[in-house]
Amino acid sequence: MKLERHVGGLSLARKAHYLRARGWREEPRGWHSEIFGTLPLAKALHHQLTDDLSQALRQRGWQIAGFSERGYVQLREAEKGKPCSLPKALRTQARREKRPVAELTYSLFLAALLEAESP
Repeated sequence: MKLERHVGGLSLARKAHYLRARGWREEPRGWHSEIFGTLPLAKALHHQLTDDLSQALRQRGWQIAGFSERGYVQLREAEKGKPCSLPKALRTQARREKRPVAELTYSLFLAALLEAESP
């Protein structure tokens, strides 16, 4: 599941603004974050979206259980739930809230974007 498709077709300027607001800086070799290192724009956007969405799910009671071998976040419902991927956690949460997954994902992204833009 490409998270980026759920946040709409962001313009290049909006992508850059989003990353800068989240602490990334543009360098000649790509975008740099103290946490993620230097990455191409698409990977930087994906990593930041993953981080923002997983943090938003934590506020809804999910726990970060760790990371897969490929570096993808694994989430768990409460303490007894089995670890699952971020897309599965988003689907489960959307079903719980009786909302489409795209709507939930976009609302979580907008909340993170507004948080990043507020002083």
